This record gives sequence, structure tokens and C-alpha cells, in this order.
Amino acid sequence: MNALRSARHVAVALVLALSFACASSSEVEGDWSEADITIASERVLRQAAQIALQKNGFSPGTATDEAHKTVSSGWKVELQPFKGDGMRRRAHVQYEEKAARTFLVSVRVEKETNEALGKPLDLASAEWESADDDTAAASRILRYMQTVFGAETSLRGPPVKDAQESGG
Repeated sequence: MNALRSARHVAVALVLALSFACASSSEVEGDWSEADITIASERVLRQAAQIALQKNGFSPGTATDEAHKTVSSGWKVELQPFKGDGMRRRAHVQYEEKAARTFLVSVRVEKETNEALGKPLDLASAEWESADDDTAAASRILRYMQTVFGAETSLRGPPVKDAQESGG
């Protein structure tokens, strides 16, 4: 009888722990670049986001979630012969309507590095670990969207160093 009661307590504790884990993982963290963009409609904004991702080298097989107002790319993989130098990146565009035809657009490019020591050029053997977001790529995607619409926009987010400042 005590074993059954203990099993029930363990099951209840597991269910509660899993529900809290799911709730906390629903909020996406990271370094987001943001801008207000005025555009004809939400549909046009989604299409522009997909084009901006493609023009910046992210896979054309993007995922669109109209309910959560997001557009995400597939992974852009760049393998290198040394541990930690190979990476993969995935871009996310989120938007919310602030006023009629004006949207707050947020862009994040998450990055993971390949920490495989034995075969860093073998995609099947890759060992991906989270790394700092690629804020420069996020800003480029956002600037592309701003340029396409040619509207006055306000850019918010982490500052981006240009090639001369960063020594490149």
C-alpha cells in the first residue's frame, strides 16, 4: 500500500516538473534586433521575412507559424576542419502589430558550434552546442526588410560593428 502511494507521489511530482519545464521553455530567449516596420499587411510581412531569410543565405524551406506570428529558417550548416570552428545557424523573425499596418519586427539568429573532435567535417558525427547568437546576421536580415519597404523605421537592438571596426 505504501509503495503504491509512493509511486503516485512520484508520478504527480514528475507531471508537475514536466509542466513547469514546458512552461519555462516556451519563452524564447536570445539577442533580438528589433525595428518598427510599416507594411501593407501581415501576409506581405511574412513573405518579406521569408525573402529576407533566403537573401541572407538561410534555407528556403522556412517554417511559418501564423498563430505565433513567427517565420523560421532551417539550419544553415558551415562545417570546418577544427573542433569548435564549424557552426550552424537558424534565423527567427517574430512580429506583432502595434498599430494599423505598423509592426514591431524582431529578428534572432541562433548559433551552435560543432564540438566533435574526431570527425568535425562529418555532419552525422557533429556534436552541436549552443553559442552566442549572431547579432550581426540578425541586423542584416532586419536591415534587408527595412530596405525592401523603404519606409522610415527605428532600429533597436545590440549595436553592430562594421567591418572596419572589427578589423575585417
